[in-house]
Amino acid sequence: MSLSTQVAWKYFFKRKKNHFINYISVLSVTGLTIGLTVLLLVGSVFNGFESLLLSMFQQTNPDLYVSSFTGKTLPVSPRLLDEIKKEPGVKAIAPVINETVLFSYENNNLVANLYGVPEDYFSVVDLRPYLSIGEMELYKEGVPQLILGSSLKRNLGVVVHDPYKQVETYFPRKSGPSLLGRELLKKQEISASGTFSVIQEGGSGHAYAPIEFVRQLIGYPDTLFTGLHIKLVTPQDEKNVREALLQKFSNQDIIIQNQYQQDEDLYKLMNIEKWIGFIIVIFTIILIAFNLVGCIWMIVIEKSDNFRILTAMGARRKDISTIIFKLGGFYGLTSIVVGTIITLIIYFLHKRFGLLSMGEGMIIDAYPSELEIIDFVVAYSVVTIVCFLAAWPAAHRAVNLSFKQKK
Repeated sequence: MSLSTQVAWKYFFKRKKNHFINYISVLSVTGLTIGLTVLLLVGSVFNGFESLLLSMFQQTNPDLYVSSFTGKTLPVSPRLLDEIKKEPGVKAIAPVINETVLFSYENNNLVANLYGVPEDYFSVVDLRPYLSIGEMELYKEGVPQLILGSSLKRNLGVVVHDPYKQVETYFPRKSGPSLLGRELLKKQEISASGTFSVIQEGGSGHAYAPIEFVRQLIGYPDTLFTGLHIKLVTPQDEKNVREALLQKFSNQDIIIQNQYQQDEDLYKLMNIEKWIGFIIVIFTIILIAFNLVGCIWMIVIEKSDNFRILTAMGARRKDISTIIFKLGGFYGLTSIVVGTIITLIIYFLHKRFGLLSMGEGMIIDAYPSELEIIDFVVAYSVVTIVCFLAAWPAAHRAVNLSFKQKK
């Protein structure tokens, strides 16, 4: 251990003559420790929510979504669909029609998205684990059935398997009467067979119906869709399947999105919120560091005679400033060690007992949390930099006091 380290260690651990410095020293370490702990725990909660959303999206988003770049619809021939199904890396494919329609039930009207999907759609995107009421069936005894999101069901007041009332769907006619209200809209009725609940169901919600039912309502021809949902054999097949799709749609401008890209805006928003939270906590740590500036400054004044002795013994300016910077480093190191221990204790207790509950009606009981290496790197770097910056004015003062006396 070098002389500068030994001196800094002694100044840090040895009780000071002025008891007020001891109190400020403890307060500084406590503040930095709390700041570091909060920084890590805030990051862990955001990481937990991100992992939760990602796991949900992996269940409810297709592996790949193919849509038109220039318009709303994507023409796909039966031959092209067969070619894509046979492509290595493609496990299943489902052409879909997605349109905004008017739903009506018992005088409740609501505009929401209606997805027309083939009967085997749940082999591509498996919504069955999220079934809440009824059955996840698109046909019952050959009759088309409607599967509603929980938000849409709640807002419309739909009764599943209602034998007396069906859900009415309306979509603007391409031609026909133009004067008498709903004659402007084409109407079809369909029974509700079940409901599901997923995170992505925002706003008014959405629903699924057989693609033939939706095609008849919207008026699309047999080869026109709004997109293709594709399930891959393995995630590693994405690159090859992308290249194959671009070749097969070489005469069309298409967009191919993976699960992350389908909800990219949400991920970006969560990252922005996480870093805003980090910045707020970092500013708090900086404010706490002003106590450390005063603490180290008072230690320098108290030990000014010692610095003059070291200078007389041949210590250089660099040696004196190094002692003070190492003193600040000890404050930071102590805060990092204690803060990390406290963070890990709280983290594992929360994982085991769910210390912070989400409340009733949520999809999970307690706030999700997940510690990541990058958060430790950021937190440690912030505390280290703040401590060294706090030591800088005191180091400059110590050098001036030492060499002023020497003259």
